[in-house]
Amino acid sequence: MAGDASDSALTVSPGDLTGRWEGRTVGLARAKDCGEGPCTLALDLVRCATGWCGVEVTGGDRKCGATALRLDDGDAGSGGGATVFRGKLELAKGTEPYVVEAYLIPPTDADDKTELQIAGDTGGEFRVFRRSFPFTATLARTGEAKCRPESTVSSLID
Repeated sequence: MAGDASDSALTVSPGDLTGRWEGRTVGLARAKDCGEGPCTLALDLVRCATGWCGVEVTGGDRKCGATALRLDDGDAGSGGGATVFRGKLELAKGTEPYVVEAYLIPPTDADDKTELQIAGDTGGEFRVFRRSFPFTATLARTGEAKCRPESTVSSLID
């Protein structure tokens, strides 16, 4: 699923989330679509009015879905080498969104890829000292973003 680490198109600079990110999730709100195993999630992350927006990429035909993830600009100093982003993830309409922290983790050696790890919980605030989170994902950048967030007035002020 993840691209070749040597591909220069997959290079990620600190604090820059632009691109298509794909990986496995645990606790996905639509688990019925995933069968017995973990689900996969694909998001096209691009700049939006207040930080980063992640548009869900759905189905085998890779169609652009709704804006599912909204993150702030990130804090490079709070993650022990990782840049930490905070925001909300809403994967299914009509459900309570997850409050998430996303960690952009640089590779530790030449064979590693930059990872975007997302952990979240419902309930209005992210609690870092929980023993488990209802949603976790580890994503790797697989290419350029092709989807853009919908441009409504409310998306500009969220």
